[in-house]
Amino acid sequence: MPSERFLNLPEEKKKRIIKASLKEFSRVSYDEISINRIIQDAEIPRGSFYQYFEDKKDLQTFLLEGFRDCMESKIKIYLDEEKGDLFCFFKDALEEIVKVGMNEEYKGVCKNVFSHLKYAGPCNGEEIFAEDSRRLFAEIKEKIKETYYKNYSMEEITLIWEILFQLVKEAIVRIFLLEEPEDQVVEKYHKKIAIIEAGMKVKETKNA
Repeated sequence: MPSERFLNLPEEKKKRIIKASLKEFSRVSYDEISINRIIQDAEIPRGSFYQYFEDKKDLQTFLLEGFRDCMESKIKIYLDEEKGDLFCFFKDALEEIVKVGMNEEYKGVCKNVFSHLKYAGPCNGEEIFAEDSRRLFAEIKEKIKETYYKNYSMEEITLIWEILFQLVKEAIVRIFLLEEPEDQVVEKYHKKIAIIEAGMKVKETKNA
């Protein structure tokens, strides 16, 4: 995250750095991002950048903070209302992510991060996505009512969460990176969610 030195900068200078950073992150993929181009556009010395941020990964995390904070607030409200129903949560999760991520302020950076999700192995986008998944599941575990999933152990519920999160990730890649029609991706996503939910209900019926 940014240093205190950055946070204490005059607002005009902070906005200039953020604007230059968003422009660069929207322009090229993560591996091609140029710190030199950012400092030139922001009109700051190179040494100053590294007094504000550790590296471009640190900067990217900061640029995504607004997007993640927005999603976090929506999720907390949702979990309070639905009391931990995983399927109610995931049915709307994709639309919320797309709605916020397509905002002009975040679209370029989100596309940049999501572009790495289709590749296997560790990468910056994958790390961010995995971190969000762990944090959200830690919150939702506290909300889950036993009556919803009384026939499932917490280990099984964890696996179900991971499967559903992978479906979100796949849909995000299709919308942001591959630029497939949003309505078609969302429709297929909901069908997959419905199949998994139906499978869980079959087990619940047999054990009733």
